[in-house]
Amino acid sequence: MFTRLDHVAMSVKDMDKAIAFYRDVIGLEKAFDREFDTPMAKLIGIEGAKVRVVHMKLGDAFVELFHYRHPQGRPPDRNHLQNDYGLTHIGFMVEDFQGTYQHLRDKGVRFLGKPVEIRPGVFVAYFHGVEHEVCEIREIVAEK
Repeated sequence: MFTRLDHVAMSVKDMDKAIAFYRDVIGLEKAFDREFDTPMAKLIGIEGAKVRVVHMKLGDAFVELFHYRHPQGRPPDRNHLQNDYGLTHIGFMVEDFQGTYQHLRDKGVRFLGKPVEIRPGVFVAYFHGVEHEVCEIREIVAEK
């Protein structure tokens, strides 16, 4: 029986750049950093696989980063949009939506569109992460 969502995982080309983005721009902390070979090769069904796995923690959840030394992955689509098939986004709850939005802009983060109050008291914006993955910031403002 499923009990909770644990993590979202993605493969990255440059692990140091990905760690820096999720640590310095988003504010996650590195909680795990390890190399895997034979067990991962068995798990994914690719002989000779070698991978570095890093968990970036936020509260009780993780963004799990994979950097395959072998086999190398294919480049991400720089123009991936929210409406494209597959994983649509990684969502982050924030406080101070406007301040967080401005912080991301100051760090050079590229947004898909404009921030929107999607329904009363709920503010949302989508942006591209380090591997062009779509991420979301969302704040739900309590009714006064």
